[in-house]
Amino acid sequence: MKKNYFRCVRVTLSLLILLVAGFAYAFGPVNSLKNGSVAASKIAPLFKSAKYQDGSGNVLPYRFFEPSLKANPGKKLPVILYLHGESECGTDNEMQLVTTECATIWIEPDHLAKNPVYVLAPQIPKGSDWKSEPVYGNVLSLLKQFVASHPDIDADRIYIVGFSMGGTGVWNMILKNPALFAAALPISGNSDAYLGNSPAFEALKNLPVLVVHSIDDPVSPVSGANNAMAALTAAGNKCVGNNSSIWGMGSVIPAHNAWFPAFHNYEVIYNWLFEQSLARTDHGAISPNTLFTTRNLANDIKEVWDYSLGTAYIIERHDKAIIIDAGAGDGKIWQFIKDKVLVNKNIAIELIVTHNHFDHIVGLASFVGVSQVKKVYVHQEDSEAVKMMLGADAGKIQYVTDGDKIPLDGKDIDVISVPGHTWGSIVLKYGDTLFTGDAIGSGGVWLFGSALSIEEYIQSVQHLLDKTGNSKLTVLPGHTGENRFPVTHEYIWQMLACAKGLVDGSITGEPFCRTFAGMVTLGNIATVGQASVIYNLNNIHQIKGALRSLTISSGNLTPRFAPYTAYYTASVDAGLTNVAITPAVVADHYESMTINGDKIAPGAAYTANLPKVDNQFLIVVTAADKTTRTYTLTITKGK
Repeated sequence: MKKNYFRCVRVTLSLLILLVAGFAYAFGPVNSLKNGSVAASKIAPLFKSAKYQDGSGNVLPYRFFEPSLKANPGKKLPVILYLHGESECGTDNEMQLVTTECATIWIEPDHLAKNPVYVLAPQIPKGSDWKSEPVYGNVLSLLKQFVASHPDIDADRIYIVGFSMGGTGVWNMILKNPALFAAALPISGNSDAYLGNSPAFEALKNLPVLVVHSIDDPVSPVSGANNAMAALTAAGNKCVGNNSSIWGMGSVIPAHNAWFPAFHNYEVIYNWLFEQSLARTDHGAISPNTLFTTRNLANDIKEVWDYSLGTAYIIERHDKAIIIDAGAGDGKIWQFIKDKVLVNKNIAIELIVTHNHFDHIVGLASFVGVSQVKKVYVHQEDSEAVKMMLGADAGKIQYVTDGDKIPLDGKDIDVISVPGHTWGSIVLKYGDTLFTGDAIGSGGVWLFGSALSIEEYIQSVQHLLDKTGNSKLTVLPGHTGENRFPVTHEYIWQMLACAKGLVDGSITGEPFCRTFAGMVTLGNIATVGQASVIYNLNNIHQIKGALRSLTISSGNLTPRFAPYTAYYTASVDAGLTNVAITPAVVADHYESMTINGDKIAPGAAYTANLPKVDNQFLIVVTAADKTTRTYTLTITKGK
C-alpha cells in the first residue's frame, strides 16, 4: 500500500477509485484514447460469435470466450459478464470488444494463464439500455443459459463488469439479483435511479463491489459513485465513509475512460476480483472484509492476503514460525494463520514489522494475549505505533537495526535498514528472498510526507544494493496484489535510477494525486521501468535545519507535521499549565536547536509553560553551515 496511516478498504464498497484530472497522473503520462483499443482488437478474434433469441423473436447478439478445457482439466472456472457503454451499441457484434479493453483484458496471455476465465459480452441495439426490456430480461436469461450449458463454470464465481451505460447496468443487475454475483465492477456508471430503495441496497451488504470513476468525468459525473457510497452507508454498510478507500489514479483523455488507468496501473483491481467467491462469503452471510486467503510460495514461505490484498508472510520451521507484517483486514489474522496456515498449531511465533503504517500493523491487535507470540521485532524509529497496537503486549517488542540477524532454524534473517518510506523501514533477507515491505514499494515507493530528501533515499537504496550485491534474488514486497509480474532484483536498480534522475534533473516528474481513506495526497511521480517514486517537491533537496518530527504531549498539531511546513497551531484544555514539546532534527550533524531561546538536546522533551490563552513557541534549528530554520507553534488554551 501505498499509504499514510490511512484506514484500509472494507466489505461491500471495497475500493472507490477516483481518477483526478488536470493535476493528477498515474504511473506515467496522460493516456489518450479516441479511436478504440489496439490491444483489444488483437484479442477480439479469440471470441466466438453467437445470437440469443427470446420467445418474441427479439435477437441479442453476443460474443464469448471459452478457455481451453484441456489446459484446465476438471477445474471449475469463473465467468465474467461484460455490459458495454452507449457508443458500443449496435448489431455488428464487435464494437463491445474493440472499443475498450473491459472485455478483453481478462484473457491477455499472462492473465489467462493465471486465472482461466469465461467471458460473455452481449451487444444491445442503439437507442436501448441495460435496464429496459426486453434487454434486461434477455441478458439475464442469456447468462443463466450460458452457465447451464458450460458445466465447468463455477456458479459461485459469476462476476459482472460494466463501463459507462454498462456501469449503470451493473448497478441495475446486482440490485435486482443480489444473490447471483460473486463480485461487481461498475466503471463510470451510477445507481441514481435506485437511490431510496434501502432494501435493495441492504441486500448488497456483503457483496464485494469495486467502483471505478473519474472525478472529472463530464459524461457520467462522479456524484453517481458518491451517491452509491451514501446509499450503501444508509443501508447499514460499514465499509464506506471514513472507512472507504479512494484512490486518485490519474487522468485519462477522455476522462470518461476510467477503465484504462484502472486496468493498466493498478493490478490490485484484477487480483481483487478473482479472490471473490459466493462460497467464500457463505453466499453473502459473511462480510468479505473479515476474510483472508493464502498461497504457498517457494522456500517454505506462505503468503496471506487480507480483503484489500494487504500482504503478510509466514515462514514455518521446526523450532518456530516467523510472521512478517500483519495486514489491516477486519478479521482476526492470527486465528486464520493458526487454523489455515501453520502445520504445527502450537509452534512459537515471532513477528517482524517492516514499518509502522496501518496496513502492516492493524492485524497486530489479533495477536495480543497470544502466549505463542514470544517477540515482536521492529526498528525503534517505527516502534510507537506498534506499541499502541500491542497494548499490554508491548513488552514483547525487541528493537532491530541495520546489520542485525534474527535466527531461524540454523539460518539467519538479515535486517537491512532502508529509511525513506518511513524512518524505520527495514528490508529482510532470508536466503535468496528479500521481504521489502514498502521500503522500495510494490511498483512505486511513497516518499510523500517523509522527512528524508531523495538524495538521502538514494543512499538508502544504494545501501540495500550494496548488501545484496548482484544476486538474483526473489523480491517479495509489501503489496504483492499490486503487481502484474514478479518483482525482480532489477526493480531495485530501476528505483535507484529513478531517484538519481530526479536529483540530477534528467527525469522530470508528473503531477500526481491519490486519495486513500478520505485523505488527499498531492505530489509528483516519476518512473523508470517498473519503478516509480512518488514524492513532494520538497523531497528533492534536503531542507537545511529541517525537523523530521515534532510532537506535543497534549492536543494535535494543525496541519499535520511535515518538515517543510513552518507554522503550526494546537488547542489544549483551558486548565492545562504546561505541555511537553519534542522536536527531532533531520540531519545527524547540526550546530544547535532552541525553543524560545533555550537549548535542547535532539529528541529531548521541552517543558512548555502555558501562562496565557495563546502561547507561542519558536523552534530554531541552526544547521552545520550556520543557516537557520524556524518553526512556529502556537498553543491555545480553552478553544
